[in-house]
Amino acid sequence: MSAQAHTQSGRFIRVYLLVWGLAAAGALTYLASLAWQVDSNPAQQRQQAAKSVIDPEQGLRVANKALAEIDNVQHTVGEIQKDLGHLKETIGQRDAQDRESQSRLAALEERVSTLATPPPPPVAVITVPSAKQKAADKAKAEKRASEQRATSRIVTVVPEQPAAPEPPAAPPKLETGSIPAVPPAITFGEPEVTPVRQYTVQLGAGPSLDALRMSWRALRDQHGDALASMQPRYVAPRNGNGPYRLVAGPLTSKAEADKVCADMGLGRDTCFATTALGQPL
Repeated sequence: MSAQAHTQSGRFIRVYLLVWGLAAAGALTYLASLAWQVDSNPAQQRQQAAKSVIDPEQGLRVANKALAEIDNVQHTVGEIQKDLGHLKETIGQRDAQDRESQSRLAALEERVSTLATPPPPPVAVITVPSAKQKAADKAKAEKRASEQRATSRIVTVVPEQPAAPEPPAAPPKLETGSIPAVPPAITFGEPEVTPVRQYTVQLGAGPSLDALRMSWRALRDQHGDALASMQPRYVAPRNGNGPYRLVAGPLTSKAEADKVCADMGLGRDTCFATTALGQPL
């Protein structure tokens, strides 16, 4: 805006000076023509000089006319000075407006940058379970562990087929009857133990074990009923590259693991059944 005001004032001054230059050139041309006329008519010049000497009134009129022209010139110069003062004042006002606009623009930019900055992440509130709750969780965990140990002890005993007995020798005929043969002894083979397949539910992943512990505390506080009897475990990344996985269990079937995810209201992308038991967290 200030540059535009300077350009307009410069154009006005140039036009103004051009007009006065043209007027000055016309005046010089007029004076030159008068001088040429005076040089071409020396007799007339002498007559005019004589008249000027003889007629003082005409000299007064010429002097008054010259003074009037001088007054006009002074008045014109004063008007030019006033115009220049107005131009300077206008330029100063434009500069002040420009500075005020720039300050407002800087304030707006600062405000926009402040609004664009994301708010800090919410601080996770970690609640420490009470001693009563710890005791209840421990009792439930021990009960579930005893049930799993009892289930894992189920064995299937496969008896061996008894060997066919040799035909007994013909007993001697007695008058009192024959003695029955002794039944063969029943033998058992080695017991076969059928392991029970266990499941866990994967609840998330993180870059470190501390991050998994924080996630587990938050999930337990939010879904305490579904996770009360479960223990947190982690699965380390392969070859040391990748995130740590947070799992909880153990569970006896995939249906039970799916039910835990359904009770917590989590989708398949966040909570799903897995056979990875992991390590205690």
